[in-house]
Amino acid sequence: MNNKVFNELTAPLYSIAQIIVAETLAGNAFQVSSGVLSSSGSSQQMVMRLANPSGSGVRAVLDFIEISTNATALAQMTAVIDGTVAGLGAVTAYNLNTAFSGKSPLCTVAAAGGSGVSLTGGSLIFTQFLDVQDQHYPFPVVVTPGHSLAMNYILTSSGNQGTFLFRWYEIPLTGGFTT
Repeated sequence: MNNKVFNELTAPLYSIAQIIVAETLAGNAFQVSSGVLSSSGSSQQMVMRLANPSGSGVRAVLDFIEISTNATALAQMTAVIDGTVAGLGAVTAYNLNTAFSGKSPLCTVAAAGGSGVSLTGGSLIFTQFLDVQDQHYPFPVVVTPGHSLAMNYILTSSGNQGTFLFRWYEIPLTGGFTT
């Protein structure tokens, strides 16, 4: 019965930790920071988006998202699938396996903050009002080819700064994860 999926203890054959290690060893683990983003007025947005291009042949599995800010006022944070973004610039991701430092991700990442930056539309998957400075989101999000995930931080006062950090694994669509 399900011999290929479960072991003798009826536990999943592979744990998330084993998949993470396998993908990192194969050079398929990436991380990116937005750098410092600033808001220039009230109700300004800071946005970072990971886009998996059509035809990439991989699933981007985000397993860690961090948002840090010096904001002292209430802010709203949202996560949106396939939203429309404006005013973003490319940021460079790096491979988490130094043996593969020349291997670039297939997914692209862009970020910005301040006037002219916005995230609209798409499917809202998470929203939270925050009155704290740092948040970690250790939940997996799978971004398939032709889709994107954007995180949005809406600040209620000017002069605030913040950063986003994304970590993801690019797992081939065919053949499953690296073994």
